[in-house]
Amino acid sequence: MKILPNITSLMDIGEPVCVTFDEHADGEPSDLLYCEITHKARHGESYSISAQGCPVGAYVLGVSDDTPHEYYLKSGRYIDMQTARRASGSLPRVVKPYRSIKIEPLSDNNGIFDVLILYLTPERAMRIIQAHSYASGARAVIDTLGAASVCVDCTALTIENGIGLSFGCKGSRKHSGYGDDEVPLGIGVEFVKMIEYGLGHIPETRD
Repeated sequence: MKILPNITSLMDIGEPVCVTFDEHADGEPSDLLYCEITHKARHGESYSISAQGCPVGAYVLGVSDDTPHEYYLKSGRYIDMQTARRASGSLPRVVKPYRSIKIEPLSDNNGIFDVLILYLTPERAMRIIQAHSYASGARAVIDTLGAASVCVDCTALTIENGIGLSFGCKGSRKHSGYGDDEVPLGIGVEFVKMIEYGLGHIPETRD
């Protein structure tokens, strides 16, 4: 039987990715970027990592305390150092203690995870937001910088807020290769069942 069939059916390519911050198991360091690993898991690969290759990701995931303001300035993302410092200082971070991060396709997961990450067309992402609101009427608050999309918007912010919709970022689109017609979206584990239920009850987009 398909796991979370309503959520899974929204992805045209690959499957949802489970991210678990594991306090007990050790992982291996990886030279790949967090967003790269997540995208590979979309296509069926599984990882357990202790570190990854992106300096911004290292800061966001709590491995390093070095803010990425110099990297941001050198990359041309911001007009000056003051602005780069402001941007990097605004990045939420994962504060949950862990020894490794397990990143795997939903079909390989044992039912325990922190965040579910999907790559969706805008219309499919809209349906997630509608399903989120179905039972409560609550608005989903979208908070993004156009940077650090998969590690911040879809992971750290999702852990804080329960849902994180991103438009992607230069790094994740360049290194992961997900489509220009796709947006990454994170769902916190506490909202997954509610959204799965809502998807089964909201009307189709063009009914």
